[in-house]
Amino acid sequence: MTTTDSTASSSGNYDSVAIALHWIIALFIIALVTSAQIASGMEGPQRGAILGWHKAGGVIVLCLVLLRSLWRITHPAPEPIKTSPGLDLIANVVHRVFYLLLLAMPISGILMSFYFGRGIDLLGIPPLLEKNVELAKTFGAAHGMIMNAIMALVLVHVSAALWHHYGRRDGTLARMVPWLRRSAN
Repeated sequence: MTTTDSTASSSGNYDSVAIALHWIIALFIIALVTSAQIASGMEGPQRGAILGWHKAGGVIVLCLVLLRSLWRITHPAPEPIKTSPGLDLIANVVHRVFYLLLLAMPISGILMSFYFGRGIDLLGIPPLLEKNVELAKTFGAAHGMIMNAIMALVLVHVSAALWHHYGRRDGTLARMVPWLRRSAN
């Protein structure tokens, strides 16, 4: 079995579907955070256009995270490389919280949009809830807090990956970055 098969290899690497979903979701998150920051400093039709793409991207992320969750349930991740019981627990919690936040983020954004009386125009989705500005603001605040939490977890996640790669040299990063795995052979 090769490391590009759709099932985890006996060497303990993630399968190609899990790797692809991981990196596609990561790129979408980078694009969505960037588009939100750009739109926050704009007004008029340009802001609306960027937010339109942002909302459509959020729906795509929701679908991708649901797909990744389903894939993870039906195709378990390889056993983690052991560090210490405490660090193993932290890694497990961080991954679970990531999934929850990556589901909550687009849901809060969709609800904010609907409660502001707006749909997701690029996908042809009309506002499905009655306009309620107070609820829109509440979901908007939640959306911002969730973004901050995701950014904090990204920092922890990337730091841990780099620590494993450069500090421990244990092959953890290569399990999700195929070209590192190939260069090690």
